[in-house]
Amino acid sequence: MAAPSPGLLQLPPEILLMVTSFLPNQDLKSLRLASKLLVETTPLSFSRVFLSANLLDVKVFRSIANHPEFRKQVTEIIWDDARFVAAPASWEDYTPFINRNDLKMDVEEGCPAWFLRDCKENIRSMKQRKSNDVDRPDHMARQQQADAQMPLKDCWKYYSQVLNDQQSVIESRDDEKAFIYGLEQFPQLRRVTITPAAHGRTFSPLYRTPTIRAFPYGFNYPIPRGWHICSAEGIALDPLPWSEAKEEYKELWRGARIALRVLSTIEDHNVSELCFNSKRLATGINFMIFAQPCEEYNHFAAIMKRLGFRHLDLSILVGNSGIYDYEGFTSGYFFKALSLARELTHLNLTLALEDGGQNDLALPLKEILPIQQWPNLYHLGLFNFSVNVSDVLNLLDSASSSMRSVELGSLRFPNSEGLWSGLLERMRDELDWSKRDQSLRPAVRITMDIDEIRPGRFALLTDEVMRFLYDSGEIPTTRNIRNYPKLGMGTLHDIFEPEYTRPNLGIREHREMGIIL
Repeated sequence: MAAPSPGLLQLPPEILLMVTSFLPNQDLKSLRLASKLLVETTPLSFSRVFLSANLLDVKVFRSIANHPEFRKQVTEIIWDDARFVAAPASWEDYTPFINRNDLKMDVEEGCPAWFLRDCKENIRSMKQRKSNDVDRPDHMARQQQADAQMPLKDCWKYYSQVLNDQQSVIESRDDEKAFIYGLEQFPQLRRVTITPAAHGRTFSPLYRTPTIRAFPYGFNYPIPRGWHICSAEGIALDPLPWSEAKEEYKELWRGARIALRVLSTIEDHNVSELCFNSKRLATGINFMIFAQPCEEYNHFAAIMKRLGFRHLDLSILVGNSGIYDYEGFTSGYFFKALSLARELTHLNLTLALEDGGQNDLALPLKEILPIQQWPNLYHLGLFNFSVNVSDVLNLLDSASSSMRSVELGSLRFPNSEGLWSGLLERMRDELDWSKRDQSLRPAVRITMDIDEIRPGRFALLTDEVMRFLYDSGEIPTTRNIRNYPKLGMGTLHDIFEPEYTRPNLGIREHREMGIIL
């Protein structure tokens, strides 16, 4: 590669370190190859490491755990809980269903019918999500990979090899053994994150794990998702009753179950933050583990009870249960487990809840959230809950005065009980927050799903909400049933496409700004 600019090498080490701290490890490695001086002044960062049931991830994880210096930097383990499959299966009953037609080999393409179908859908979806946006650099990078796509027979061959290696890891439990070893070897480890969404979207992963970084250029493959999830995006499936489910079904949550078991049974670790994060996918931990005591519930409760446990992000799969009942919550076991987390400072709860419209039942928030048991609570986030406005107000009013951050996302208000506008007005008028010193007022953020065709896109309201609550600002949401932000208020985002971010304006304004064609 070209030699670095002499001016770069003449910068004071402190400034050079500050500049390079914004670079990912992949770019840092390239920079370090340019000069011996840069090797000394641009250290690699290993604050987080990846783990999964993939062989390469396990190998890299262990290499970092064995390194005398790198292992001391690790503060977070991110577990990719999605796995390659030999064929897609649906779980509408207690046994998986596989369509036989999916298994037929396409002679011309040299891969199974399901693999061909999903790879074609990847390209179609990539183009649909771009829509009429101008060609940004990230669009062009993805399109270049699509143009250079490997023959599907080669994609299938590579996919099959990863699948075989994955199976060997599962059979040997090498991922679990590596996780246990990591708890021993990472003295600064604080957080464990388990997600079904690491692979992101086609040619645009959420996390560049060692396995994903090693994919050949132009490798098109069915994007794996972990946990119990519908192949049609945005639909929350009904979780199976946990007490009657077979082990094969429970293994959809392989990484999550291992993390719960290990973190609850090994005493000597420093993990104080646990995240089961669906990244806005319509899935989560099967909420039926809270319907009655089971092994997974006992592990969860034991972790909540640990001294020093402070941070919980929990995505929960509810499905259609909100139309009929909330058995996984009304049993009282969920409330009981959370009550054990007396030192909790940060809580995010996200429901994968199928929309029942006016038939939705509102969740009795105080019956599932022991808000008064958390005297040190700093942040509370509730996402995709079906709620009564009065219950939200009562919950927030009961929270400790230590709370400084609130995020409410995609809330539903059944029976026309209220809208975002009504909730915000009552928060302004009925809570005492505006009377507090400015430094003691909770910062409030609101997110709203805005695109049913393209799941993962949402509007974010921050400053606009704060101005309305505390500074006589304009209400930032509409007063109609659609519950959208007003045009000109907030920003639009895509969870898997950071470059999508834009102001919440109309088509004409976006065109004038050069965002769309």
